[in-house]
Amino acid sequence: MAITHDELIQHLRTVFHTYGYDGASLSLISQATGLGKGSLYHHFPNGKQEMASAVLAAEGVWFEQALTLLREAGEPQARLARFIEFIRLTEQDKTQASTLDVYTMGNARLLFGADMGLAVQQWIAALQQLIIDAGINEAQAKQRAIAAIAQLEGARLLCRCLDDWHIFEQLLQQLPQDLLAS
Repeated sequence: MAITHDELIQHLRTVFHTYGYDGASLSLISQATGLGKGSLYHHFPNGKQEMASAVLAAEGVWFEQALTLLREAGEPQARLARFIEFIRLTEQDKTQASTLDVYTMGNARLLFGADMGLAVQQWIAALQQLIIDAGINEAQAKQRAIAAIAQLEGARLLCRCLDDWHIFEQLLQQLPQDLLAS
């Protein structure tokens, strides 16, 4: 049975988010996808870097959908609620590193660090505008946006370490108050 492109990307994502870019060997990738090394190179002639780029491109689509929820018209509270629901972690996500973790460590940082920096800047800007739309001044809005991202990313690590995902859920519940309260 042939593997679809979307299935291949999902298998690659699992390997990269489980082992990191540096730890994602061709052997692990082959095992996860069910494809031999020759078949992998057929799909990705430039090897692991091209595989990681394909995964990152797919994650970029998801990320842009998330940011669109923050940027769309409507009440800030409702926009934030839709964003929070969209970013809720699956059980698989809870066992894996975040996209920022995967692409900013080791050799991946050299290859993808600039892209990750741009993504974080876009995330800050989208959150900041949402907060400004709720009536908060620009400087305070930027501080709140940065703090929220740091809390979300840090909470993922903390929850994996403690194996307690209630912390992340509490953070999501508190986020509207932290971001939008005057």
